[in-house]
Amino acid sequence: MKKILIVEDQMLARKYLCSCIEKSTECEVASALTRADAALQRCGEGHIDLVVMDICTENDSDGLNAAESIKKYYPRIKIVMVTSMLEGRFLDRARKIGADSFWYKDSPSGDIIGVIEGTLAGGNFWPDKVPTVQLGNALSCDLSDQEMETLRLLCEGKTNAEIAVKLHVAESSVRTYIHRMLEKTGYTNRNRLMVAAVSKRLVVPGSQLDA
Repeated sequence: MKKILIVEDQMLARKYLCSCIEKSTECEVASALTRADAALQRCGEGHIDLVVMDICTENDSDGLNAAESIKKYYPRIKIVMVTSMLEGRFLDRARKIGADSFWYKDSPSGDIIGVIEGTLAGGNFWPDKVPTVQLGNALSCDLSDQEMETLRLLCEGKTNAEIAVKLHVAESSVRTYIHRMLEKTGYTNRNRLMVAAVSKRLVVPGSQLDA
C-alpha cells in the first residue's frame, strides 16, 4: 500500500481527504498534519510516497515552500497541491517548484482519489485554467491581465503611484485599469471591488506568492 501524507489545516477538508483515501485499495493515510512546515520533517521520519499539500495551512504556513523543500530533499515523493483559493499565481508557482499535480477543492468534477492514484502511477493532473468567479456584474475572466495585476496590487495596499512603478506604466494607465474594472463589475468604488475580490478568493493579499 502506498503511504499518503495529508497536510490540511481545515478539519472538514482533512477528514474528507482521509475518508477518500480510506476507500482506495492502492493507498492509505500515513499521517495528517495541520502545518506545512512540519511536512519535511515527517517525510524524513518514515516512508511517504505522496503528499497532499494544501497551499495555505495553519498559522499561514506556506504549502508551496514546503513542497519545494520536499522535492529538493526527497525528489521521489509525489506531491499533489490542493487549494480552494483561485489566485492564478498559485497554479503557476506550483508548476515552477515541481509539484506533480494540482487540484481545486471546489472543482465540480474533482475526483481527488483519481488524481492521487494517477499521480502515484506517474501521471500529472493539472486544471486547464483557473476557475472563474462572479465579481459583481462580471466574471473574473472578463478582467484583462493588466486589470487583474492592478487589482492584486490594490489588495496588497499599493497606491496608484506604486502600482504604476511595479507595472512599468504611467499612473494614468493605472487609473484607467481601475475605472474599467469598476465599469465591468458595477462596484461603486475600489474598496468594494477589493473586498469582493478577497472574499471570493480571487486575490490573496500578502507576499506568499512572490517567492
